[in-house]
Amino acid sequence: MSFIKKIAVLLILILTSFNWPLICRAEVFFNPNSIISDHDLTDYQSMTLEEIQKFLENAGGTLDTYQCTDVDGKKKLASEIIWRAAQEYKVNPQIIITVLQKEQTLISRPPKKSSQYDWATGFGCYDYRKPVQRFSGFATQVDRAAWRLRYFIEHPWEFFYRAGQTYKISRQKVSPQNLATAALYNYTPYVTGNKLFWSIWQKWFVKKTDSKFTDGTLLKAEGDNGVWLIQNNQRRPFYSKTIFLLNHSFKNVKEVSSKELEKFEVGEPMTFPNYSLVKASSGEIFMLIDGAKRSISEKIFKAIGFNPEEVIKVESNDLLTYKKGSPILTPYPSGALLQDKASKSVYYVEEDIKYPIIDRSILDVNFPYFHIVKAESEYLSEFKNGEPVKFRDGTLVKTANEPNVYLITQGQRLLIPSEEIFDALGYQWSAILIIPEAVLSMYPLGEPLKI
Repeated sequence: MSFIKKIAVLLILILTSFNWPLICRAEVFFNPNSIISDHDLTDYQSMTLEEIQKFLENAGGTLDTYQCTDVDGKKKLASEIIWRAAQEYKVNPQIIITVLQKEQTLISRPPKKSSQYDWATGFGCYDYRKPVQRFSGFATQVDRAAWRLRYFIEHPWEFFYRAGQTYKISRQKVSPQNLATAALYNYTPYVTGNKLFWSIWQKWFVKKTDSKFTDGTLLKAEGDNGVWLIQNNQRRPFYSKTIFLLNHSFKNVKEVSSKELEKFEVGEPMTFPNYSLVKASSGEIFMLIDGAKRSISEKIFKAIGFNPEEVIKVESNDLLTYKKGSPILTPYPSGALLQDKASKSVYYVEEDIKYPIIDRSILDVNFPYFHIVKAESEYLSEFKNGEPVKFRDGTLVKTANEPNVYLITQGQRLLIPSEEIFDALGYQWSAILIIPEAVLSMYPLGEPLKI
């Protein structure tokens, strides 16, 4: 080979090696401030029951055939337990799957010991002390993890880590940019644990793309002022400068051709996080809940315990897409348990209505992990009276003096006529609650269950 040809080949090799990273899929880096989006956490319809089962069958673990008693007393496959919890608490089943893998690698590997099922999602497991025994069991773990993540989203003010605040976590400065990321830190208060969650999530559930623009990239088209966030292979528009500046800076926006931008499908617009507190130019303070702006008085603001620094100042245009909701009249827009100091009666209070809980069994089944707040009788008298709280659907009950077992569903009690039918329906005898006759009589008798 001539000297000139050798030089030409060498140049081609050098140019090829330099161009290669530009045509490969760009590397995705972990951002501790934005692990997943709020939509990712709450997209409870992301997988059907059949898709969950298929995923478990292909993953390599044993959850595809694993069965146990769910919290409603029925024996179910792991996929059915995951799907039920996702639908009940409106949490993405992919999130539950990711947590199961992060905590005990149950999705991809057979367990080395049975206790991995018992503490499948790490719920009730704390550093430097033994796990809380009443939270053991695969179904309880899945149920409580889904419940807890939804509770974080709906009650962000009750927890240490909040969106928009800065913390030192694992010797690192972290500023959660949304409710979902804050929820993950409240669930697992370590950067390393959440990085593991993120790596599993990226591997299994984030759409792959050949674009050099990865999740979290900010783009604008040449000659256009509109800014877009790249997320899950979509471009999500910012219609508000205020929303953009909550977590982003214009210096990080990259300008590209319209053709390059149009490679991405248009996703949902970027919005304020649910339960954000905003202050309009008029001075009125609103809480933003599910697309509605609900005014909140200074008295209620203080009663809930909000910090004035949590209030976002907005322009009138920022709230144009929000419908006007009813004012928040109490400190309990998402529900709480209050106990009358004098009578010791317990109520579930939501908005401005108090619902009496007439028996301890209902309290234990419906609100096993709620904190009870003691209140003066005079204060409780300010709330309207609601109907007594009833058992959630799927609860199995009987009285101490009668053998009949009933299933509570849709406000009725349905008799399970025989042991054969009970067993055939997959219920577990250990799940039956013994309740007073007065509580059972709250439910009208429906048609007996059949098979």
